[in-house]
Amino acid sequence: MAYDEAECSAPERAVKEARAAEEAQKTREQLQEEWENRGPQPPHIPDEDIIRHRPQWFKEALDAPRTEHWLEVDGAKIHYYRWGNDDPNRPGVLFVHGNGAHANWFHFIAPLISDRYNVASMDLGGMGDSEWRKSYSRDSFAHEIGQVALAANLGPKPVICGHSFGGFVTLIAGKHYGDRLGGLILADFTVRPKEDAHEWFTRPDQPKRRPTRIYPDLESAVARFRLAPLQVCANQFVIDYIAPLSLREVKKGDNPGRAPSDEAGWTWKFDGPAFNGLEMGDDHAEIYANLPCKAASFFGQYSKDYEPDRLDFIRGLRPGSPVFTIAGAQHHIMLDQPHAFAAAVASLMGQWEADGALS
Repeated sequence: MAYDEAECSAPERAVKEARAAEEAQKTREQLQEEWENRGPQPPHIPDEDIIRHRPQWFKEALDAPRTEHWLEVDGAKIHYYRWGNDDPNRPGVLFVHGNGAHANWFHFIAPLISDRYNVASMDLGGMGDSEWRKSYSRDSFAHEIGQVALAANLGPKPVICGHSFGGFVTLIAGKHYGDRLGGLILADFTVRPKEDAHEWFTRPDQPKRRPTRIYPDLESAVARFRLAPLQVCANQFVIDYIAPLSLREVKKGDNPGRAPSDEAGWTWKFDGPAFNGLEMGDDHAEIYANLPCKAASFFGQYSKDYEPDRLDFIRGLRPGSPVFTIAGAQHHIMLDQPHAFAAAVASLMGQWEADGALS
């Protein structure tokens, strides 16, 4: 940015600087969007195929009884929901959401399998209704996952199912807690060889994440909800459910965990700068290959994170461990194909239960 000091008054300079900062942010957001939306384009979904009403199964799932809990992990209160009964020997699974999402992404999934298994769904630190931290690391997320899995009464050896970023930190949880787990399920997270390790948050072109924008009212905030990677979801009724639950109200002078806000309105629940500088590491393949528990991976057929040539590599790390795709799903499998997602998880758990791995 350049301007002539002699020709610009202080107010004019402030306006120019604000405009320049806005343009720079647009450029950063465009770079991020381009990176997130790399890969093949999924089939077009015509408007008449988009379901906007809530089907009966969805309404029944939302009405299923659940309990709400908080668990303090390394100084932060971690929030989770639980479905099922109090039988300590009943097998169970913990769902872990992706980057910027929250526990309610699995609200309509959990009741589909809670007739057979106990189920929990958590908010990672800095997201959903869990408390924020001063700093985050792959290990801090992993310890939250491991501690909730062991505390939520999910049977002698819980299963953890993580989606996307949640799959990554679930893998790290397996490194620390694998001997106390029944299995890990990685949903649309690619385990890569060391020489092809990807850093999502420390790339040279990676824009720094800033505090989330505050919108004047809930309606305008909900209207800005987007999936990342961007996609059209045929189950619009799911989007309409999770979008408002992704937001929190902010009052002037009130912003827990950060400097007091000078605005009032609504903003996203996740801690915007949480991932700045977060290192993923290049040891994922080694961790996956040496997990002391069961493991499986599945991908959305049309996901931008699905790389068919990587499936043989993942299978080679753990011969006999399932690796497969969910037909018709993009990256957000549980939104695109909720019943297939639930069936995949239940099928894996059923096999592992039969093998004696969950007891």
